[in-house]
Amino acid sequence: MMSMSDDEVAVTFTRPTLTPKLYLSKGPSGWPETFKRCDADQALAKFIGTGVTVQELVDVFMLRQKSAEKPGIDWYTITGFLSRTYGMSFKAVPSLVGIAFWAAVIQAQQAQASAEGN
Repeated sequence: MMSMSDDEVAVTFTRPTLTPKLYLSKGPSGWPETFKRCDADQALAKFIGTGVTVQELVDVFMLRQKSAEKPGIDWYTITGFLSRTYGMSFKAVPSLVGIAFWAAVIQAQQAQASAEGN
């Protein structure tokens, strides 16, 4: 029987909660973990590089989710999208980047819901 080595274990996080200065998410330990928004957002901007904005990447993600067979969003949806977009393993997506991108998606969903409500 094969077993996973430590470097094969996938790290997962739950949907982040957004506060003015932090992103909060339950991580692999099962305990809430905090991520400073400014650090996470900077890491995401550096990760995506030039030529595309975070908002453009979020827009593409949201369009793809509308036509997805499984419309829910989880950690693997986030890291899978980023890894396919940038041609890497989903395990290579830094946790800080995944959390920041998920938070940007949540903010876009909230803005869209607010606009539809008016």
